[in-house]
Amino acid sequence: MKLYGSFTSPFVRRVRVVAAELDVAVVQINTATEEGQAALRAVTPIWKIPVAEVEVPGGGRRVIFDSHVILDWLIGLHGFGPLRPPSDPWRERNLGNAIDAAIESGIQLACLRRDGLPTEGNAFADTQRARIASIFGWLEREVRDGGFSPGGGLGLSELALITALDWMTLRDIYKVSAHPALVAVRAAHEGRSSLKATLPPA
Repeated sequence: MKLYGSFTSPFVRRVRVVAAELDVAVVQINTATEEGQAALRAVTPIWKIPVAEVEVPGGGRRVIFDSHVILDWLIGLHGFGPLRPPSDPWRERNLGNAIDAAIESGIQLACLRRDGLPTEGNAFADTQRARIASIFGWLEREVRDGGFSPGGGLGLSELALITALDWMTLRDIYKVSAHPALVAVRAAHEGRSSLKATLPPA
């Protein structure tokens, strides 16, 4: 599989972890470079990562946009392997959607900072921070209500949470230490080789 994306993106990292767990070889095109951006824009009209080029069973290739669709493709072909299948698919999709929304707000804050725009006393930035806090507070309650790691396995909801927490920490977007139950989920899986191998560079 050819994967277009940066080495820091939590969305890209999810795909890399699942591919590693399912023993699918990945050739990554780093879209943090000018050449990588040009390659990305040649295969997708939306300029959004990750994008995967995959081989279709029986011959041919297909381009797939979005981490969720790429994961569906991988799991549809290879099964869950050592990963935990969803125990309640609808609840777990809610967890994943909430985590995605927190990351999207974090990306907005990171973009403001990158462009030298104020993130304090800025109504838009304040809204993004409040949204992240609301989501993480809800996720904390979900952990305590058994919404993550049933049986202790690593499933897609745990993976989404862990990659989000690591990215928030890397970018200094949000103090994840305010949510000890979420940090405990990350700690329960931090020794897993697929997660260690895909840690974003500092």
